[in-house]
Amino acid sequence: MDGSSPDTPAQAGAAAGPPPDTSIDQARVLLKSIPVGFAGSVVPAAVVSWLLRQHVAHGRLAAWFAVLFVAHLGRVAVWGLGREDVAAGRNGPSWLRWLRLSVLALGLVWAALPLILPAALPFDEILVTAVIIAVCGAGVAQQSSDAWSALLFMLPPALAMSARLLLSEDTTLRTVGGLIFIYFAYLTLATHRIQSSFVELSRLHAAAARLSMHDSLTGLPNRLALHARLQDALERARRNGTEVAVGYMDLDDFKQINDRLGHAAGDKLLREVARRWTARLRSNDLLARLGGDEFVMVIADIDPDNAHAELAAVIARIESAAAEPLRLTPTRQVRIQLSMGVARFPADGTDMQDLLRKADAAMYQLKQRKGRRESWWQLGLRTDDALNLATDSRPAPATD
Repeated sequence: MDGSSPDTPAQAGAAAGPPPDTSIDQARVLLKSIPVGFAGSVVPAAVVSWLLRQHVAHGRLAAWFAVLFVAHLGRVAVWGLGREDVAAGRNGPSWLRWLRLSVLALGLVWAALPLILPAALPFDEILVTAVIIAVCGAGVAQQSSDAWSALLFMLPPALAMSARLLLSEDTTLRTVGGLIFIYFAYLTLATHRIQSSFVELSRLHAAAARLSMHDSLTGLPNRLALHARLQDALERARRNGTEVAVGYMDLDDFKQINDRLGHAAGDKLLREVARRWTARLRSNDLLARLGGDEFVMVIADIDPDNAHAELAAVIARIESAAAEPLRLTPTRQVRIQLSMGVARFPADGTDMQDLLRKADAAMYQLKQRKGRRESWWQLGLRTDDALNLATDSRPAPATD
């Protein structure tokens, strides 16, 4: 069975996994808005400060503008510190919290502008109102991928400006205050809808990316993911002076299970061995399915001084998982039989393709001698019929 049969909804859900976290995508969009937001806020603040210089004490305006500038510098600092992490898809929730705090600080500074403005002519009131509306509208557009960020930026100045206008003795200004309140309520609703659309698209994108990197039957990483993860493991091993082992595995007599018990039983067997083996691996190791009954195991970050023990321990766990009987039908249970060839970096190869090729060749050689082999796995190619170890430095194979 090649695993190409249609999946049930449960299987598809298992492969897709839990709903993807969209915080990294939200943080990525918010970070990109910071440089533009800096100019879009500081320039209007400078203009309104200049126009109000005749009506507000210079010290107050200068202090307000200085605090606004510092708040923007804080956002620029978040941008500088977080862009590498966010670009690499790391620490999305943490950076999203920092971004929300930074926009809240900026919103509070803009909310202070109506508070430092003394009783003013209607023209000055309208001027400040227009500037705040423009800044908030632009800010909400930039923060629309995250409704909390948009609200934290918009709400403080909206409440401060609306309250000032609604408490005014001028009827026109009170009317403007009411209209502004309605406008900000509309912005809030629009932001929520935009974020919902953004989150849905982000989740669909993440789910599609996951499906492209995972096997639909077992949920394991597929060939594409294997190549990416193995390459990362090899680069890490070169930097740290560690070793990597690649095990090429397939199930013995798997075709007979499909022929005798049906493809549904074969699929169940593949899913169960994938679950068992994954549970036995370390967190930094990898199990991938290439198709049919072929699997590849990557054992990463092996200490060269303790390679024998580490590799033997992992392989022993794989063997113990295979040894447990598996019930495929109400009346039939089987024991998993498998063959595995292992190649090690750097002893057996220094690049990904070489390691995979040598591990595959070792596995094929072992299957050809299945009737007289002493172990279900072997390290590298052998020239002796007994399949004994070539050197004492290599780990002894686990036995059936």
